Order: sequence, then structure tokens, then C-alpha cells
Amino acid sequence: MKLGESLEDYLETLLILEETGRIRCVDVAHRMDVSKPSVNKAMNVLKEKGYVMQQSYGDIFLTDAGRSVAKAVLQRHHVVHDFLRNILGVSDQNAEQDACHIEHVISEETFQKLIEFTANYKDK
Repeated sequence: MKLGESLEDYLETLLILEETGRIRCVDVAHRMDVSKPSVNKAMNVLKEKGYVMQQSYGDIFLTDAGRSVAKAVLQRHHVVHDFLRNILGVSDQNAEQDACHIEHVISEETFQKLIEFTANYKDK
């Protein structure tokens, strides 16, 4: 099920913040530079879809399904960023911005080919 760029970005952010221990709406809002009401709205949608658990205004927890989607998005981000930065020589700022968009629309076939190309390129 495609969630769209915004909700995938929230899941990716939650996964990153999970490493700090606890995930609060204020931390998500700060990291993503969005308002707390925007975070609350997104968390409600993600909760309805089974990707997060959260008691009313409490800490946020990724479900197994949410963590799986978040890891896939983050992997796509890293692979695309690495390709743009280290193979094409795109500036880090542009590689980061472009990877943030490409990670949401790249097909699985293209993504797998990008992984293969990157691995073969590094082996040379």
C-alpha cells in the first residue's frame, strides 16, 4: 500500500528518532520542521493504517509493519543518495534533497538495478 511521500517521511523520521529512545510529537515536529498539529494529524492516519501506536498525546511507537516500511524508505534514501553523491558527483545538499524525493517514486526494478550498479561500480 502506497502511503505517499509525506507519510513515508514521517515513518522514516520515526525510525531515526527511535534510535534516541523515545519518540514524542515535539521531536518529530522539530526534526521535520512542521507544526505539532501536523504531526498529530499524521500520527492519527498512521495509527489507523496500523503503522504506529500512540496513546492520546503520548509517546509514539512504530509497529512491526511501520518499522518495515520505514526501513525500506530509509534504505532507498541511502542508496539513491550514495549513487547521486559518490557516483554522479552531485553536491551533498542536492543529493540529499533529490534522494528525499526519489526514494518515494522509484520502482522496485529500478531500485534493484541501482543497487547492482552501485555495487559493481565500487568493485571496479
